[in-house]
Amino acid sequence: MAYTPKTLLDLKQSLCDRHDSGTLPTDSSILAFYIRWLNKGQAYCADKLRLSKPATLTTVLGTIALPDDFLVINEVFGSDNIPLYQCDQDNKPDQVGLVFWITGNHFDGFYLNTPNNATYTIKYSFKPAEMTADDDKCIIPDPEAVVAYAYSFIRKSETDPVGDANSALQECDARLTEIIDASNINNAFAGITYQDGI
Repeated sequence: MAYTPKTLLDLKQSLCDRHDSGTLPTDSSILAFYIRWLNKGQAYCADKLRLSKPATLTTVLGTIALPDDFLVINEVFGSDNIPLYQCDQDNKPDQVGLVFWITGNHFDGFYLNTPNNATYTIKYSFKPAEMTADDDKCIIPDPEAVVAYAYSFIRKSETDPVGDANSALQECDARLTEIIDASNINNAFAGITYQDGI
């Protein structure tokens, strides 16, 4: 049986099972606070796992904007599936052939640059879209890692009355380590790739 991704509603309920004896708060400001921490947890986990996803881009005049959720480039391949190698942006006038460089910043966006106009397949680490609706899916394979992260920081905001904030964060990191270990075994150290809509 295929794995069914957990939704924001599932994560909220799990967080409330840990924090509020299983009772989902009715106060919208408390729920918004919980959702903010769940989204921060999802972003933290995605970064720790170095989740990546593919995109196909065609350069025009040697450049193309990278997707808005771009964080770090992992791989670039030409249409013949031959890898390109990242070169230093300062040496770009000297570059020809199978190279690329990244320009831009987090405010104005990032760009893939190549010596030639062509279509490229890239794999890149990304910032996950925030979950807002109850049926939005969590992209982390073990959603309890996200819940543990959120729980830890909610406890810290309460000056940790139960004294379990650090153990919850350690639980999050331990769950992420298990995901990485399983991925390494199953994918021969190829990393974790995310496919939209799955």
